[in-house]
Amino acid sequence: MNQKRRKERVVNVEALIDWLEMYRTLPIGGVQNAFPNTASCQRRLVEVRWPSGVKCLSCGNSNIGFVKPRSLYQCRSCRTQFSVTAGTIMHRSRLDLRMWFIAASDVIGAHVYGLEESHLTGHGLAERYGISYVAAHRLKTTLMKDLRQPGNLLRACICTEELSVTRDPRQKPDEWYETLWYAKP
Repeated sequence: MNQKRRKERVVNVEALIDWLEMYRTLPIGGVQNAFPNTASCQRRLVEVRWPSGVKCLSCGNSNIGFVKPRSLYQCRSCRTQFSVTAGTIMHRSRLDLRMWFIAASDVIGAHVYGLEESHLTGHGLAERYGISYVAAHRLKTTLMKDLRQPGNLLRACICTEELSVTRDPRQKPDEWYETLWYAKP
């Protein structure tokens, strides 16, 4: 029984470390200041998703045009149209892209400070973001699942800073957590 508890504690520390590492790499002035409007969020998403330029999602061609009235990219080879969010968790969402960025930051912060049960309720999120309970619940569950995935696109978009400390490979998880917690931004 004691070994089982110890193993659960290690798993919990590893999960907390992941959330804390995300938190420590959020923009220093906050996501809302770093991305003041939807256009800045779209630019960041394009920059992270296609670092060497936009490519067609269907054929992989880089000869891409932009259809301004519809805010879509169009491949000049296969004529496929796609948005910056196509194929992501944010695709076909009625929520503004900036709302996704801010909500992801809020989810990360709530997990770091152990406030996920009080700050991440469906009703609380619905009220905070001015959306329905169903949309808030879906947003929360989608973000919590997606932010834990390695190589996550949204995480890469909002976590713009480098960690100010590096992990010693010999450091135990509890020690690394404490180092991260007290590290200066």
